[in-house]
Parts: sequence; structure tokens; C-alpha cells
Amino acid sequence: MIERLKSASPYIIAIVVFAALSIAYFSPVLQNKVLPQMDDNHAIGMAKEIKVFEENTGGKTQWTNSMFGGMPSYQIKGDPSKNVFWYLNNFFRFGLPYHTVAILFLYLLGFYVFMLSLKLDKWLALIGAIAFAFGSYNLIIIIAGHITKAYTIALMGPVIAGILYTYNRDIIKGGVFTVLALGMQIAYNHVQITYYLVLLIGILVITRLVYAIVNKQLPQFAKATGVLIIAAFISILPNITNLWTTYEYGAYSIRGKSDLAVSSEGKEHSGLDKDYALGWSLEPKGTFTLMIPNVVGGASEQIANNKSALEVVENDYKETVGGQSQYWGGRPFTSGPVYAGAIVCFLFMLGAFYYKGPDKWWLIIGTVLSFFLAWGKHFEGFTDFMFYYFPLYNKFRTVEMAMVVASLTIPTLGFLGLREIYNNPQLVKDDVKKFMLAFGLTGGVCLVFYLIPTTFFDFISDVELQGILQQKQQYIQQNTSQASQVNQYFDGLLYNLKLARIQLLKADAFRSFAFILIGSGSIWLYITNKLSGKYLVWGLGVLILIDLWSIDKRYLSNDDFVSERKLKSEFEATPSDIAILGMKTEGDRVFSIYRNPFNEVHTSFHHQSIGGYHGAKLRRYQDVISRYLESDWRTLLGVLQNKGTELELNRALVNMPALNMLNAKYIVYNPNSQPIVNANVLGDAWFVKAITSVNTPDDAIAAIGATDISKNAVVNINEFKEVSSYNVDSINGNISLEEYQPNHLVYNYNSTQEQLAVFSQIYYPKGWNAYVDGEKIDILRANYILRAALLPAGNHTVEFKFEPKSYKFGQILAGIGSVIILLAIAYLVYMERKKK
Repeated sequence: MIERLKSASPYIIAIVVFAALSIAYFSPVLQNKVLPQMDDNHAIGMAKEIKVFEENTGGKTQWTNSMFGGMPSYQIKGDPSKNVFWYLNNFFRFGLPYHTVAILFLYLLGFYVFMLSLKLDKWLALIGAIAFAFGSYNLIIIIAGHITKAYTIALMGPVIAGILYTYNRDIIKGGVFTVLALGMQIAYNHVQITYYLVLLIGILVITRLVYAIVNKQLPQFAKATGVLIIAAFISILPNITNLWTTYEYGAYSIRGKSDLAVSSEGKEHSGLDKDYALGWSLEPKGTFTLMIPNVVGGASEQIANNKSALEVVENDYKETVGGQSQYWGGRPFTSGPVYAGAIVCFLFMLGAFYYKGPDKWWLIIGTVLSFFLAWGKHFEGFTDFMFYYFPLYNKFRTVEMAMVVASLTIPTLGFLGLREIYNNPQLVKDDVKKFMLAFGLTGGVCLVFYLIPTTFFDFISDVELQGILQQKQQYIQQNTSQASQVNQYFDGLLYNLKLARIQLLKADAFRSFAFILIGSGSIWLYITNKLSGKYLVWGLGVLILIDLWSIDKRYLSNDDFVSERKLKSEFEATPSDIAILGMKTEGDRVFSIYRNPFNEVHTSFHHQSIGGYHGAKLRRYQDVISRYLESDWRTLLGVLQNKGTELELNRALVNMPALNMLNAKYIVYNPNSQPIVNANVLGDAWFVKAITSVNTPDDAIAAIGATDISKNAVVNINEFKEVSSYNVDSINGNISLEEYQPNHLVYNYNSTQEQLAVFSQIYYPKGWNAYVDGEKIDILRANYILRAALLPAGNHTVEFKFEPKSYKFGQILAGIGSVIILLAIAYLVYMERKKK
């Protein structure tokens, strides 16, 4: 027993260290403070209706009407109840705070396991885990609220560990571990990170294939690869519900093919709009942030926040320059750099030169691939190939995210290289040039950037420069007699702005140079027998932790935490919300125009919103936003900002058919005032007297603005051929919404003849079913995005139920998969005990 404790003590110490570091970094949680996280706050707003439904009924809904008129809730709040991996993920967070401490702890633990799978010494593995976990991107996404992304990144290492264990040691144990790690990673539901991991694994497998061919080990390779393919299939099975429904929904979302004709300048494809997908492309010069965090300014925050940068600015320009952004790269904005660490980058170069093992090339190729993918629109030929021809690539946005691969591969190869040198210092003595080259490519570059920064960077973006020059031209036009003074001022502004940003770069370039100098010097002292290995390892560990921790605190510090009460206040009902809640009936929608309605969730938290926030809204709804609703928003703002009369406002609303057919009953212009009641809405449902037949989706969306949709339903007869036999010629009777649940709507109607009813609910073919008195009827798509149905004469009840088969059968398969995994684990445990 004592011997077992002794052998386990290094691992116990590592876990304790990881827990201590995680709690220390997020120490405000000990004071019951919380971290405001934008995307997580968005998730709270998006999921409110779903959560209330679950609390009130004990059931699950796969549809919500809280945003964008209505959409599936698969990517808002899924149902993991049949997924064994969801329960395993809960267990391995060990009750630590979900949004902060548990993430960092899992970063550390996961990479530690990965390092051990590469046969690193236990203490080197511990320091390697610190190097990975405290990479700046891993911390920045936490404050951004990208929680599932963070957990998915944390499990990248364990997945690769399982694969390497399968190839290198035991195919059964490695296969089982791969099932668990990959299944848990998929369960966190960040498909884009898993996609990048699959690309990296693909490179790993190819390099292993080459290695097997060269070393005549193809049978072993084939056997291990076969086990891994089976493992991947098994890991998917408990996750099938979410994967299936997401895949199904993707075809109808903005990540699927557009139904509208492609413009003459565009190229047809089945994914996101290209400009949207590539909007956050990493500028190539920004790649140097891996080693020098402020190489392109750091984060999009004011220069005034950095006193040393402002000190170099002339007094006349301090206020203006201080208000400008530190960041000057090519992205719209950024929360901070992808900093891997100065010493870690140096170690990566050492690994590239001195490590000769089978893992070298997949790590190097993976690093380069991540650069190419992250550069996006700045590396057009490669990006076009990936976007138009590579499977699923055009389903994802924010391509700079591909740098997560480099964030993993760089410390991995770095510590493999350090292990080689630590175990055999003679490697460096035999080839000192490589060591010097590694220093030159890292420390040397930092020093050059410090000494002559303007040789390599212009310190202002093209968009920013264009804006300043336009402003200067406006001033000159307004003050032609003072043109020379205006020119002089703006020249001075540009000079001082660049001066401040140069200071930002120089400070970090020298800082990185100093860390690399100390780190490389320590290794050199070890190689020349002037420093013991024990002091080298722990010295490097402390240096790496100081380096990364201090940079991370620039972007996620204790000052960012707030009280839980303050955080909750974001969703406090405004006077306008309270007034609407007192007046509205179920089915009424709200259009909040005092801020961008298509990028906010406050309205969704309290009401059924015309807008919302989601990265995968329905494609057709986005078409309507682009064609009508954005214009409606700006028109209403213009009328109200110009203090238009009630008549002018009503005249504007009359001419907003899309808004009215979506039952936008309330317009919120001032959250502290009474809402505007839109008397022109068509209600929850209405009968029409005619069908306006169109032949294409383009014709359908155009007809919304050219047809009286209160009396006519726009239907694509090529999509719904049966409407040609419908006898719709008059309006007779009435219809009303009687019962509302997000996944179950009940209407009562009466009519003396067969009628075509249009419903202000979003059409989605994969799950919605309609019933008249319990008998199933067909649902049509009308007015491009709405539901419609031909109803028989008489007094009847119409029900809409959301019953997606993908969810129903997915849950069955997930349950079966979970049982299989539990039985397999139990059997393996039994066999292991039996052997002992």
C-alpha cells in the first residue's frame, strides 16, 4: 500500500498543483464573485423560454419562439439525458466552478495526460501542462463566454493521447481511452474545434502510415487504425442525438446552401456567406503574437489604458491618441492575442531541430496548417480551396480559431525537444548551430523587432488609415483657409498614433527577448554542466508560468469579476418589458429597435422576439432580415429620432409587411417608456382569399413586398404543387390561438367553407406536424418563411406539434450506445481484476 502511494504521489501532487493554480487564478470565486461572460450571458437569454418550459412541465422542448420568430433549440439547449458522456463530463469537473476554475483545471489535467502518453517525465509533463493551459487564447475565450469551446479544447490532448496509446502501446486500452476522451469532447458540442482536431488527427494518421511503410509495420498500423475507427464510431453513438439534429438543421440554417439565386459575382456553395465566414481572419503578421503578444497591439482597447504607450505621445495628441485602439490588425476587433509564450516558442524551435521521433512531422505540419487556415482571406488561394471543395469547411466562421491547433502543437513539440536535450545534452554539443539558430529565430527576431520595428510593420490598418484621411478631407473642405494647419494636425496625429503602438510592440518584444535569453541561457548552463537538471526543470517551469500568467492577467484579471447580483441585473425587466408583459397575449412578438435587434438577447429573455442572437439562425429568416427587417429597423429609428407624428409612424408600419406578418405587436424604442403598439399586425393566424403563385424562392421573397399578404398567401407552386388544386376564393370565419407551448400550439377556428390559413409561425419541415381534430394534415410554406394549411369547413381545432424524428430516434440510439459503453467498461474492469 505504501509503495503504491509512493508511486502515485507525483500524480497526486500534479493534480493538487493544478487545482491550486486554477483556484489561485480565479481567486475571486472564493468571494462568491462571478465573471461576466458575453456569450454565456447570451445563452442565458436564448434559453430562458426553454428553461421555463422544463421547469413548468418537466418535459423537453426542441423548439423555441424566443428569437428570430422561432427556431430549433438544438444549438441553444440540447437534451443530453441519454448521453453517458454528459454524465462523465460532469464527474470530471469534480464540482469545481463550471464557468472558470473547472475549465482551467481540465486544461491542465487533460494536457498532462497527453504529455504522459508521449512518455515525458512526470515533472516535465506537469510543466508542459502549465505551458498549454495558460496560453492566452485559452483564458481569453473564458471571459468571452465560449465555455463549451474551452472544454472541447481541454479534451483535445486526451483524445490524441488515446490515439497515440493505441498506436504505441496497447490497442485495446488505447481504443477504450479514445472512446471515452473523444465521446466526452464531442459531448461538449463545439463542432468547429472537433473539426480542427479531426484535421490534426488526419495528419497524425498519415504520418503514422508513412512511418509504418518505412519501418514495414503495416499490419500493426492497420490493426490499430481499425480499432480507432471503431472507437470513433462508438464515441459518436451516445452523441448521435445532437449530431443528427444539428446536421439536419444545418441544411436550413445560414450554414447551409441558400435557396436564393447566387449573384453573378459569387460562386455557388453550400455553406456560410464567404465574407461572413472569413470576417475574423488572422492577419499573417498577427501570427507573431504567439511569441510577442502586442505585435499588432494586443486587444481592441484604448491606448490610454497603457500608460507607458501614452507617455511617448506629444501632449497635444494624448487625448485623441488615448482614445484610439491599441489593436491595429485586420480584424474588426479582438479580445487579445494568441500568445503561446516566448520560452515555449524557443522550445518549439529546439524540438523542430533536435527531436527525431515519429511525432515530429504531424506536429510541424499541424502547426503550419493552423496558420494557413487562420489566415483566411489573407491566404486566398488555399482558403478558396478549403472553402469551396473541402468537406464541411464552409460551415464554420471565425477562421482565426484554427490557431487552437498551434496552441497545442507548439508546446507539445517544445517539450518533446526539451526532453531530448534533458536526456542527452550531447545532442546540442554535437550540433551547436541548431541551438543558435533556434535562438536566432525566436530571441533574435524579438530583438530585431525591438530595434527596427518600422521596417516590418506600419502600425495602422488600411481601414483605420482610410477613415482618418476621410476625416482630414472633411475638415479641409469645411476650413479651406486652414488646410495647411489641418494637414499638419493630422500628420501629427498619425505620427503619434504610430509612436504609441511602436511603444507597445517594443515593450513586449524586449520582454519576450529577455525571457528567451534567460530560458535559453538556463538550458545552455545545463548542457555545459553548470546547472543541475532539477533546477533547470523547475526554473523553466517558474519562468513559463510567470511569462504566461502575467500576459493572461492583461485580458482576464480579478478586476473583471463582479457580484452575482450585478450580473443578474443585465436581464432585469425594463419599464417597457413590464408594460408588454401586462398587455401581450401568447404569440405576440416584440421588436426592440433601441439597439441592434439582431444581436441582442434581452428581448428574448422576456418575450418572443423578432430579433435575437445566434450563430446559426435559419437561412430563410436571415434572407428576410436582409431584404426587409433591417430596413424596417432603420426606417422606424429614423421616424422616431426625427420625432415623427403618430400618423407618420403608422404610415411607416403599414408598409412593413414582413414585420406585420410576423406579428410584431410591440415596438420598443425607449426601454424606459411605454412600447409602441403596432395596430397593423396580422395576428397569430389569418385566412386569405387567394394564393399568389410563384416559381422560385427569389420570386417568393420579392412578392412579400409586392402583395397584400393580409389577403393573399405567397406560395412556390414548384415546391408545393398541390396548391394548384386548392379552391381559395374568399375569407369566411375566424381563427385564434388558444393554447401556447413552444413545441405545441393549439388554434380554434370556424368557417362555413374550406379555408387557407396562414400562421405567423416559422416554417421548418423537419419536425413540425399539423393536426385537425387529431387527423394529420399537410403544412405549406407561405410568404417565404411562414406556415400555412388548408383547413376543412366547420368548427375545429388545429394543433401544431414539434415532433422531430431525428430527436426521437437519436435518443434511442444514444441510450443504446451509452449502455454498450457502460457494459464494455464493466467487462474490461472485470477482466483486469481477474488477471490480478
